[in-house]
Amino acid sequence: MEYLDRLAEESVKDAIAKLVADGKRPNSQSVPPEARRLLLQKGRGRVSQADADKRVQQAIQRMKDRKEIKAPNAPYNDWAVIDYRRPAPADSSSS
Repeated sequence: MEYLDRLAEESVKDAIAKLVADGKRPNSQSVPPEARRLLLQKGRGRVSQADADKRVQQAIQRMKDRKEIKAPNAPYNDWAVIDYRRPAPADSSSS
């Protein structure tokens, strides 16, 4: 995966977290514009407005497919980052 694509995914997660921290609802109306703004800021001139839009939409779709975020298509349903961590492997040597 390209650097700017990883940056777009990070921007989506950061946008959701920032909106929640600011007391706003993360949804399909608020997350993409905020993620685009963050990507433009983090990209430091390496990404255009149109490219940022495209990369954010692709990042959202990839993350939905991998079930890293909950992003319903309905306009006012809340989005969330799914914080799934595999359980630590049990140590079988402690008998």
